[in-house]
Amino acid sequence: MKLNNILLFLSFVLITINQISITHAVQCVDYNNPNYYRFINPLINNRAYCYIKPTSASEISDAILYAQSINRGVSIRSGGHSATQFSMLNKTVNIDLSALKGIEIDVEAQTVVVQAGVQVIELYNATTQYLLATTAGSCPTVGMGVVLGGGSNYFGGKYGYMADNVLEFTVVLEDGSIVKANPKNKYSDLYWALAGSGGGGFGVVVDYKIKLYPIPQYFYKNTIRFDIVNLDKALALLDTYVRSATEETREKIYANMYSQLTLKSTNMTPSASITFFYNGPLEEGDFEFRKLLAGFLCPPSNPTCTPLGRVTSMDIQTLKKTFWEVISSMSYDNNPLRQFTKGRFVKKLSKNDVPKTINDFYKYAVTNIINSTSLVKPETLLNINQAIFYHGGKQNQERTGSIDSPFNSFLHRGDEAMWSYTIVAQYNNTENDPLFSGLRKLVNSKLSSIGDKLNNNYPDDEFEDWQTALYVTKSNYKKLQEIKGKYDPNNYFNYPQSIELPKK
Repeated sequence: MKLNNILLFLSFVLITINQISITHAVQCVDYNNPNYYRFINPLINNRAYCYIKPTSASEISDAILYAQSINRGVSIRSGGHSATQFSMLNKTVNIDLSALKGIEIDVEAQTVVVQAGVQVIELYNATTQYLLATTAGSCPTVGMGVVLGGGSNYFGGKYGYMADNVLEFTVVLEDGSIVKANPKNKYSDLYWALAGSGGGGFGVVVDYKIKLYPIPQYFYKNTIRFDIVNLDKALALLDTYVRSATEETREKIYANMYSQLTLKSTNMTPSASITFFYNGPLEEGDFEFRKLLAGFLCPPSNPTCTPLGRVTSMDIQTLKKTFWEVISSMSYDNNPLRQFTKGRFVKKLSKNDVPKTINDFYKYAVTNIINSTSLVKPETLLNINQAIFYHGGKQNQERTGSIDSPFNSFLHRGDEAMWSYTIVAQYNNTENDPLFSGLRKLVNSKLSSIGDKLNNNYPDDEFEDWQTALYVTKSNYKKLQEIKGKYDPNNYFNYPQSIELPKK
C-alpha cells in the first residue's frame, strides 16, 4: 500500500465526527490505483480525489462521514454507465457501489432485494432460474442505479417501469443514518422522490426491494431488417402498428429500431433493423409479428415489387427463446471508449423529422468523419449507433404524480412518451476529438426536432432547461426540491443537474 493511502486509512480510523465514533474503517484508494474500475469515458475523464468500494450500508455511511471530515464531496456510481459521468466527479470521494452484489429472492412472495452494484444480467441470471423477472434496463451491464431514472426493457409494457415496481429503498442519508423508505412509512416522500427522479441527490441507495412476476419458459422474438433509406417508412409502419393495437397487446409487445454505422459497414451504409418481442403465448407473438411484417412485404397482387424488409426465419420453434437467452445474447463491452451519448423522448415517431434527422447524422458522419482525410487511424472501434425504444403499455399510462398516489415522481407518460431516441458515438483515438466534436454540435442543433424531454437515464449536460426536460412539470420539480431540502438540507449530494434546494 502506498504511503499516502496508509495515511488516508489511518486518519479515517482515528477520526470522530459530531460525537459519532467511526467503528467501520473503509479504505480510500488513490484514483491512479491499477485496480480501479475500468469502465470510464476518457472523453470526459473526470478525476476523483480517491475512491471507496463499500461492501455494506454501514461502510457507505462511514465513507460519507470520512469525505465530510476532509471537506470533500462525494460522487456515487453503481454500474458506471453514466452518459455524462455524473457518477464520477472531480476532486470528490467516489463511492463505488460495484462490490455490493447481494441478491435475495423470496420465491413465494415474488420479490427480490437487490443491492446497488448488481448488474441487470446478474439480476436476471438469479431470478430467471425460478421463472421470475421484472422490468430492468435494456443493457445487460447497467447497474441498479437504472431504477432511479425509470428503467425500461422487454417487460416494461406489461409491468411498467422498473421504478414502478420498487417496494422499498434502503438509503444512507447525509448524516450517515440508514433508513428504509417505502410508501407506508414515515419516509414515504423519500420513496416517492427516489422512484423516478434519476438519482436526484437525496442519499445513497444501498438496495432495492422489487416486485417479481412469473414468466413463461419461452418468448417469441424476431427481427425485421431493412435498408436505412427506408427508415421513414419503417418507423411509420412501426408506429401505426403499435397505435392501432389494443391496450392488452401494447402491454405484451416490445419493439425497438436499432441502426449502426462502423468502418466495416458495407458501402459506408448503416445497418438497420426492428426487433420485436412478445411477452405472451408464442402463437400470439407470431400472429402479432406477422401483422407488423405485412407492411414490409409485397402484396400478392404485385409480384414485381421490392419488399421493404426481410426476415431470416418465421419458424416458431427456431425463434423461441428463454429470457436468459434473450438478455445474455446482447453484446456488451465495458472497454473504455471515448464517447458521447444523447437521448430524447420522441414527440411523434411517424413525423418525417425523426427519420430525416437520424439520416442526417449518418450522412454527416460518413462525409466528415469516416471519409475525412483528417481521420487519424487506427480507429478499430469507431461506432455510431442510433436507436428508438418502446415505452408503451403500462409504462405509458398517465400517473397523477402526487405523493398521495401509489405511484412515483417519474412523469414521462402519455402519448408523447411512447418512444425514446438515443445516439451513441464511440471511438478510441484522442486525435479524432475535433471530428466527433463536429458531429456532437450537429446533434445538439437538431435534437429538438425529435423531442424536448430528456430520458432520466440519459441526462444531457449541455441542455439548459433541464429541470423541465427531466421532470416535466414545475409542480413536480418543486415537490422534489422540498424533499431534497428535507433529507439533504446542505445539498451534500450534488452534481450537475441534481435536484436543487428550494429557494428561500
